[in-house]
Amino acid sequence: MVLRAEDELMHPHTSIREWRESMWYCFDMPEYEMGGALYYSYMPNGDTPSARLIMYITRGWNREPNTLLYHFDQTFPIPEGDWDDLDVAGIARFKRIEPLKAWEISFNDGKRLDFSIDVDLYAGNWHYIDNFFETPKFLAGDRYHRPYAAKGKMTLDGKDYPLDFLGDSDHSWGPRRWEPLYKSKYIAGQCGRDFAFSFIEIEGIDGGLRPYGFVWDGQKMSAITKVEIAPLYDEDGLHRSVAMNITDDEARITRVDGTCFASAPTEFDTIWNNDNYCTFEIDGGRLKGSGILSFFWNRDYFHRVMRRGR
Repeated sequence: MVLRAEDELMHPHTSIREWRESMWYCFDMPEYEMGGALYYSYMPNGDTPSARLIMYITRGWNREPNTLLYHFDQTFPIPEGDWDDLDVAGIARFKRIEPLKAWEISFNDGKRLDFSIDVDLYAGNWHYIDNFFETPKFLAGDRYHRPYAAKGKMTLDGKDYPLDFLGDSDHSWGPRRWEPLYKSKYIAGQCGRDFAFSFIEIEGIDGGLRPYGFVWDGQKMSAITKVEIAPLYDEDGLHRSVAMNITDDEARITRVDGTCFASAPTEFDTIWNNDNYCTFEIDGGRLKGSGILSFFWNRDYFHRVMRRGR
């Protein structure tokens, strides 16, 4: 599907209660042993229509849930204006510089964190309608992902960090049901501008696992048709490493080996979420890069996987 420039902006919403629109930018900085994400969403049909802004940064091997290096999570009234220059409570700003190509993004809480980046969407945009398997509707009515490169600067607790990193971004709109995602694994990685992949693997009602996402080979995006994942968990159930074979719709098999350098374990209610940041090697060292290795599971599924894995 050819993504239109207006699809980067705000979309008309239906009256369905679960309707939401969101965007997510995750990023990895192995030179600092850091990883993090910036997330914005708005929910127009709840009891109190609201927007939510999340920013977090983790460093190193953190085993204790909900103790990140930096964590901001607040709700606000839904801002006015479109997403080509979106100001969220004077804290975050998302400004489009060139449609489907470039953005300026900043976050400043006025206390601990001042963060600003110029985003280069170097590989294009993958709309989930182009997946090999039909995309489940609970992922949102429309959804796209794209790898990006960014440069900028960050000041955290008075210390300055020059930024030059890679990451994965998504934008989705439509009804969102979270329960089926409680059995999902999300993995994305980038090797400069030469190679990238991004997918979410979900357990269906039949118990089978299916991947949804793409491989970027430096020239074009291709749908992922099959993923074999061999993860290694430590005694706390956190990812330590992963080996994968990723098959795309051109019948190419890509071997990916990842080693984690930072973890961001969080839990709430019955949900156990673990975002880990990794360095990756592609095809035995042909390319090297970094990315995110994450699961978003309920406790029952977490214990089932751990028992099966051992």
